[in-house]
Amino acid sequence: MKIAILMGGNSSEREISLETGAAVLTACKKLGFSAIACPYQNSIYEVIPLLKEADIVFNALHGGEGEGGGVQKILDKENIKYTGSDPRSSELVMDKHRSKSLMLENNLPTPPWLHIDTTKVNGVDFSDAKFGYPVVVKPNSEGSTIGVTIVKSSNELDRAMDLASEFGKDIIVEKYIPGREITVGILGEVTLPIIEILPSHEMYDYNCKYTSGMSKYICPADLSSEITKKISEASLQITKLLGCKHYCRVDFRLDNRDNFYCLEVNTLPGMTLFPKAAKAAGISFEQLIQRILEFAIHE
Repeated sequence: MKIAILMGGNSSEREISLETGAAVLTACKKLGFSAIACPYQNSIYEVIPLLKEADIVFNALHGGEGEGGGVQKILDKENIKYTGSDPRSSELVMDKHRSKSLMLENNLPTPPWLHIDTTKVNGVDFSDAKFGYPVVVKPNSEGSTIGVTIVKSSNELDRAMDLASEFGKDIIVEKYIPGREITVGILGEVTLPIIEILPSHEMYDYNCKYTSGMSKYICPADLSSEITKKISEASLQITKLLGCKHYCRVDFRLDNRDNFYCLEVNTLPGMTLFPKAAKAAGISFEQLIQRILEFAIHE
């Protein structure tokens, strides 16, 4: 089987994508597949001829058009098979406001939030909100905690809004949930062991995610069997609601009363946390990549 690994891209997460792609390429070769790296810089059309020669494309892109549905639309148009969610699901999940709205409509837990279009509204109006400070200000359609700030008072808000708006006109202002950082990997339709993240910063930010030694991980997380079951079931409900395919990761906050809240879903999670959860389930990295490929091929 010939596999093309699509990587790089033009999003703010380009460098992480290149690392993911390199790891997937190594795994594919260890599995005995004929594999080729297909990095692009500006446009996916740079590598479309290479992608068409493969039996399957492993989408190792992160953020931007690679995770938000744009690339998936092109691959569908070109009749190219690929791993991960389809255009509709990818676009929906990347739009935090829309995905959180669907969760709320279906009684699935997510922190309360305000959605702000900075081209139409100057500043934040908390008059109709059911929460106050602290809040988390984030771009509506970014990943890897890029452009995200925890805001503890009104005098910090403008700077956080300016930072978030560098990555798009839509901003989410979300109630900050004090407590524990929890994430759940889903492989096919099965949840992997839950991971608790212990970042060295107040927030699990870009540096804590991608700098060695900046975070500690507990897997399986030290949770009661009851809470583990509830979070796992909610993860499956959320990803089915949003139409995710093959593999994904769901991020939560867990407060000191064991109430949990979904922050977001990652349709193309990086190969940092996901393999840790797979390993705890007895699945090697090579086996993980093979299973993802098999889901896409046999769909």
